Amino acid sequence: MVKFFLIAATLCCDTIFCVIPCISVLDYVMKVSVILVGAGLGLRMGGAIKKPFMQIHGKPIFLHTIERFAQNDKISEIILVVGESEIKSLRNTWQNTLDDCKVKKIIPGGKRRQDSVYNGLCQVSSDAEIILIHDIVRPLVRKEHIDAVIDKVKETSAAILAAPMKATVKEVGDKFRIQRTIPRNTLWMAQTPQGFESKLILKVFSQFKNSDIEFTDDAQMVEKAGYPVYIVPGTDENIKITTPEDVRLAEAILGQ
Repeated sequence: MVKFFLIAATLCCDTIFCVIPCISVLDYVMKVSVILVGAGLGLRMGGAIKKPFMQIHGKPIFLHTIERFAQNDKISEIILVVGESEIKSLRNTWQNTLDDCKVKKIIPGGKRRQDSVYNGLCQVSSDAEIILIHDIVRPLVRKEHIDAVIDKVKETSAAILAAPMKATVKEVGDKFRIQRTIPRNTLWMAQTPQGFESKLILKVFSQFKNSDIEFTDDAQMVEKAGYPVYIVPGTDENIKITTPEDVRLAEAILGQ
């Protein structure tokens, strides 16, 4: 929503009034780049086909995910990070489609997830103001949640999509003996996209690029650097496909 201010100005002996628009932080259009990370081995799925390339309703998972971002007017570019051995096949088979879906670069990932993300960050356009990092095997993310993460980053500099914990969580010790029950009202399950102001995430990844710490998500690295990260409430629907059961669930949801 654009608001207006009434401005009074004195010109010679006359006072004149003019109305000028006041653009809020949420109205300002910032350039948003997306890094889709899919360079993992996919060992938990089993079989010869890696997770991003498995078919759901006649289309590979990676393409379902790309389309969720490409169809969003707020997204300027997509950087695709995959296994080095998959780049040639992707270009040979899908290049025209990827060109139409705002995919500007296809680059190889690294040994760890954080290495793959860093490779992607190095290829983002220099004028990007917000960077979203998303698991390529989360093809069910909703447009309104992508928008909400972008808006929250505008406000706070760092925000991630997450779902509230519904299960009862137990902390266990030796021999699987329960030590305590953790209150779930403060627990959230981190998802993607995870969004950051570009200057912030580039600074943090440069700080930790040679670290031996293995970060399980991007927000953890930002937290480690001492910056606040905020939650955007999402839903359980935004699953990360890691098992055959997840594939069947995604097929059911996409078929609705």
